[in-house]
Amino acid sequence: MIPGFAIDEKVRAYVRKSGQDFRLSTSPEGPVLMPLGSVSAKPSDLKILLGGNVLYVSKLQAKYIKKIDWPMVERYLDSGGDSGV
Repeated sequence: MIPGFAIDEKVRAYVRKSGQDFRLSTSPEGPVLMPLGSVSAKPSDLKILLGGNVLYVSKLQAKYIKKIDWPMVERYLDSGGDSGV
């Protein structure tokens, strides 16, 4: 399956700078981009290379996403998450 969504350049830069792999997960507030370690990837996830890092996206969620954007990162940071960037 080829993803039918875009990834905001600010998110791409954030992932590359972090040196970590991330997963797009669900939360009560909406989609949230979290580093692995805070959440685990699943074998069925789509794998998207961003520089030397991988962004994992649930195949189920990928059908409903139009764009992976900065608010998805902010949800994680606002919840007290720290990606080390």
